[in-house]
This record gives sequence, structure tokens and C-alpha cells, in this order.
Amino acid sequence: MTQKIRILFLSANPWTTSRILVDEEAREIFEKLQEGPHRNKFELFKHAATRPIDLQRLLLLYEPHIVHFSGHGSKRKKLILGGTPGRGKTVDPQGLAEVFGLYNRHLRLVLLNACFTREQARSITEVIDYSVGTGHGIGDKGGVAFAGAFYRALGFGRSIREAFDSAKAELGLTRMPRTRGIELFIREGISEEDRFPQRHTSLETLKSLHLVSRTIEERFESQTTLFESPITNQFKSRMRTEVTVYCSQCAGSSAQPGG
Repeated sequence: MTQKIRILFLSANPWTTSRILVDEEAREIFEKLQEGPHRNKFELFKHAATRPIDLQRLLLLYEPHIVHFSGHGSKRKKLILGGTPGRGKTVDPQGLAEVFGLYNRHLRLVLLNACFTREQARSITEVIDYSVGTGHGIGDKGGVAFAGAFYRALGFGRSIREAFDSAKAELGLTRMPRTRGIELFIREGISEEDRFPQRHTSLETLKSLHLVSRTIEERFESQTTLFESPITNQFKSRMRTEVTVYCSQCAGSSAQPGG
């Protein structure tokens, strides 16, 4: 069974901060994903009032490929998560990047849909393939609109870069205010054309495919030895080529992990 791409939606909206549309943003992401032909390849998990002590537990529990944060960032360029009941607690930027780096075997994208997160997003791409952040304040409605357009494009099989450009274009089309500072950061060596809804074929699976192809060929050889002719030789050659191409395609698809 093909493993789905898991999105972990984290939010924090302490009473000591202004109220934002975190629930509407989660709903928008879910609904926009449903519009695309790849909708069944995604799973969305939500966790509200996220505290710093929750992060590693949730990363271990869900093993997400995408972490999406909806909430606030301080003018000191730190994320604000939940602290004591009703109050916020800022998170050390370097510490957050280090935590995400521990899970980069599966985690590929961190989207920080909060104000003043540009530097945080940049530092995250030292350990994670993709991240999104903004260097300015971002409007509440603009953040929701950006998230919806971004995930809709992913649901249609677009690359991270294409999904980001699509979301930015939609914000410009609707003249959404306070959204110009949103930026995409990509880790060095990562292709911008990478299609995110890919599937990872493990090394063990590849070995099995090659073993099966060799077994088929050996059996075919043993059963056709008594009836050698130009026609059978031509068929055997064609079969080898098709099996080799199939295994090569599988090997190519394993280059970018999706689960």
C-alpha cells in the first residue's frame, strides 16, 4: 500500500497575542487539497495550542513530511508557541532548527505562516529541504489565502517551487495586502523541479525487483533452451529490455523520499 504524504498542522494562538484565523486556515488547506487529483495522497493532522514540549512528541508520532505552523512570530524573529495556560512562549530559532534536523529523514518542508519568520525559515534550510517564511508582518486573510493556494497546487502534483509561485501569483491577482514578504528557501543541492507527491522506493524494494527480474529471466531461459530460434531470441531480448527499464524507472523514483 502506498504511503501518504503527512502534513502536520501546528497552531498556537495564546490569549496574550491577537486572535488569528488558525481554524479557518486548517480548513482551507484541507478543502484546497481535495480539489486536486492527488488528494488521496495526503493526510492532514492538526494540533492546536502547540507548546515547545509538544514538538518532538508530535514529530515522533506522525513522522510528517510537511510541518505547517499557523500562529505568531515576534519582532525579535522568534516563533511564539503556547506556554503557561493562556500565555505565549518564544522558541529559540537555533534550537528549533536543530529539532527539525533530527527528523529530516522524512521531514522535507517547514512552512512558517507567521510574521517575522524569514530568518528562521532560512536557517531551517540548513537541515531541511524546503522552508517558507516572511520578513514582515503578514495579514490574517492573506496567510489563509496563501496556504490554500499553495496546497491546492501540491494537490495537483506541482513542485514546491511551482506551488509557491502559484500561491504568490494568486495573492497578487487578488491584491491581498501585507503578503509581499513571503519567501521560499531551498537547501543547497535540491532541485526546484522536484514533484512533491512522489513515492519513495526503498533499497530493499529495489533489490527485490532486480531479484524478481533475474528469476523470471532464468526461468524463461530454462524453458526456451530446447526451442531456440531467431523469434525466441528476439522475444527474450525484448523481455530483458522491458524489465531493465522498469527497474531503472523504480530506481529513479527513489531519488526523492516521500515516506
